[in-house]
Amino acid sequence: MASILTSAIIENAKSSVSTYVSTTTQLYSELNSLINNLTSSGFMGDASNGYKEFFTSKITPAVVANLTEPQGSITAGISGMLDTIKTQLLDTVDPALGKLNQDPGSQG
Repeated sequence: MASILTSAIIENAKSSVSTYVSTTTQLYSELNSLINNLTSSGFMGDASNGYKEFFTSKITPAVVANLTEPQGSITAGISGMLDTIKTQLLDTVDPALGKLNQDPGSQG
């Protein structure tokens, strides 16, 4: 069965992306706080420095730059793509042309 792309579907998808970004940002913030607390008290030395360096150089770029950054991340790309789909396919289609395409035997 064919499905029809609607503005509501696009808005739901954008909402899901936004929820993902918010949740990921919140979890990253909590993890960052835990790492800072762990590496500033009771866990020190080379192991602590290595752990902090790994978090800073590997985890932070993966979560922030690649997933949640407003410009250039995958979620920003998905959101932009959804905006483009909505604009190019849904907002600019002439309703009369759409109706004619659905029922080619009619005259509008």
